[in-house]
Amino acid sequence: MEILDLSQKAPVDFIRLGSVSLKDVADLSLRPRNIGLHEAGFEELGYADEQNFVAEVGKQRLDPIRLTPINETTQVLALDTSSIELGETDAGLLCAVRGTIVWKDRNGYRYTRYGPFIFHVTEANKEYLYNGLRQIYFGTNDAAPVPSVLWMPGRLRNILERWLQGQLSQNCENSILLWDGSLTAWTIDSPVALISEMLRTARGNGNVVLAISKKTKFVVSGQRVADLIDDRDAPCLLDLDEIIRREYGSYLCFFGRVYAAKFTPSCFSFRLDIDKSVPGEAGIDAVQKLIGNDLVVESYPETLRLAHILSKFSASEVIGMQRLVTENYDIRVVSRPDVRQVLFGPYGGGRSSSLGGEGLL
Repeated sequence: MEILDLSQKAPVDFIRLGSVSLKDVADLSLRPRNIGLHEAGFEELGYADEQNFVAEVGKQRLDPIRLTPINETTQVLALDTSSIELGETDAGLLCAVRGTIVWKDRNGYRYTRYGPFIFHVTEANKEYLYNGLRQIYFGTNDAAPVPSVLWMPGRLRNILERWLQGQLSQNCENSILLWDGSLTAWTIDSPVALISEMLRTARGNGNVVLAISKKTKFVVSGQRVADLIDDRDAPCLLDLDEIIRREYGSYLCFFGRVYAAKFTPSCFSFRLDIDKSVPGEAGIDAVQKLIGNDLVVESYPETLRLAHILSKFSASEVIGMQRLVTENYDIRVVSRPDVRQVLFGPYGGGRSSSLGGEGLL
């Protein structure tokens, strides 16, 4: 497979709208995010894609579905995205988003990164940015409720992620597509029509979409999903679909058949969603092709692990983006005391959760 060329639309519009938003920082002051030189990554402000779920099995027995790796050469592609706050301004905040696609074929692992795309988000421009990007990438003219400025980095990241998912569905054939998260649509950032169309397109090109959740709040008879499968049964799946749909199908839209998955003996199991419109046997075969073609460590596919790592921002990248903005736009860098350190001293935590503090430029 040749390197995917998905740069015709997304970078242009993300760069264009980001550049427009950065013009607003002129004559403002910037309080850079407080970072340390040895930090390799950051937690981002996000939002939960699941509620607290508790489903009862009762006396129903859950038998594991044993998996046998299928070594038939099949291309595996995975994608992930990330967002981060760079600092506060007088009017809002600076943030950046980035996405990465990783694929595995007979020649090994390759990747393409998209971004970083830098935005200055304010109360004045957040509606323009949010609904403008939704119109371009979701194809909707309906104005959606605009989130608060603090939630905007995660929403911008989500738009980029959905676009990349759609591009893989359109441009790949006879492949396994790995999404980070679930195939449940119930938020405004996971529109039912959009998810449905992406999955339909993927199936039409012979692809199978699998979604893997690193964390899930599903609890079955008082047990976490990660505790449902014994190491002796790995690799295997546990079919939770009937249980979950019975409890939550009335108000959640499940596009995937829900499983607990353990691909190798380890302490980890994950929630796995398989596109429900793919016939059951074909879906299981896709999982067996996944573990037969991709490296799996601690029960997690290497393609998805690399996509996550390569989409995250390092401390040096954050410093570089801060410097880029300060050197190319007429913005003043100011520092202010870290309130947690002032109030609590060494008990204030290793890293402040606020955007304040002295930046490294």
